[in-house]
Amino acid sequence: MLIRVRYKDGKIDLVTSHGLNELIVMSEIEQFERSSGWVNVGNAPIRSTLRGQYVGIERRLP
Repeated sequence: MLIRVRYKDGKIDLVTSHGLNELIVMSEIEQFERSSGWVNVGNAPIRSTLRGQYVGIERRLP
């Protein structure tokens, strides 16, 4: 699946989900597009396997 991203220079591109994670970690993009609209990186809750483990209360059911 390809995801639309907007780089800091305004350029828009399509990347894979793995590529999106890398771009987020490297702070290369300002926004990416979800089905609900554009998401501002840094302002919205996002998940990334490269950012480390979740720290907080476990809320998932066993």
